[in-house]
Amino acid sequence: MSKKILVVDDEQEIREIICELLETQGYSVSTAIHGVDALEKIGLDNFDLYIIDLFMPKMDGMTLIRELKQIRPLAVIVVLTGYSSIESAVEAIQAGAYRYIAKPIKSNELYELVKKAIDYSNDLYGPLQKVIDSGSFSIIPTGPNILLGFTPEERAEFYGLGRVKTYESGDIISVSERKDGSFIIIESGDISVWMSNSNFDYLKKYDSWGEENIILESSIPVNLRAESPVTLRVFERKKILDFFSFKGNVLLKRFIINISSSLFLKWRKSVQRIVMLKLVTHND
Repeated sequence: MSKKILVVDDEQEIREIICELLETQGYSVSTAIHGVDALEKIGLDNFDLYIIDLFMPKMDGMTLIRELKQIRPLAVIVVLTGYSSIESAVEAIQAGAYRYIAKPIKSNELYELVKKAIDYSNDLYGPLQKVIDSGSFSIIPTGPNILLGFTPEERAEFYGLGRVKTYESGDIISVSERKDGSFIIIESGDISVWMSNSNFDYLKKYDSWGEENIILESSIPVNLRAESPVTLRVFERKKILDFFSFKGNVLLKRFIINISSSLFLKWRKSVQRIVMLKLVTHND
């Protein structure tokens, strides 16, 4: 079966050139004119490789990359950019893109890069495909997973323990600014998670961060960055423990199970991203 590639660029000429070149190599190529169009096609089909221009109307390439990585964390992405926009391409790679290719497109360079990217996709998806529940990404959550099994009244009481904080796009949400032993639930907006100048996770509405602090009374040295206007709720460990001491062991056990499940899913995503980083680092 031929490998599927989605080319996203608002310039018709660029789309047609890339499409024609890759189809001569036996690839199945689909195109999208901007990020919104691309997300619609991504929702209907799976692709082995995404070639994305950074500068497009309606939804730019960086926004599309963030959205795509939330839907398909292992998506292999090649960024299209002009020579004057190399810094943006580097930023895209830090956000999870595989490589970049500069315009104007050179056929031999394109062939070589796409071959490497497809090989990378095969290596990545081969060992990890079985641990990814691809169907789960299409489910729209109705509330935080950390509060699964809570009644509406219990959820409302729990939310009352938290303090609401807002951030503008680009603001840094430093872990050191939060009280030790706290965790957060995202009420709106998108947050990227960074460690040692590398982005390794994204958070969106109903996601949580810092659950391990409730158990360990410690914090992971990471920074969170608002990628859009963000509203979150901050919970202190002591207030949570006092809440469950009043509510009883049944609800506490349910909460601990939710924490364990949440931490496992985050661990799995981190392993996937580490594998991606290792492959990129060792790939010529």
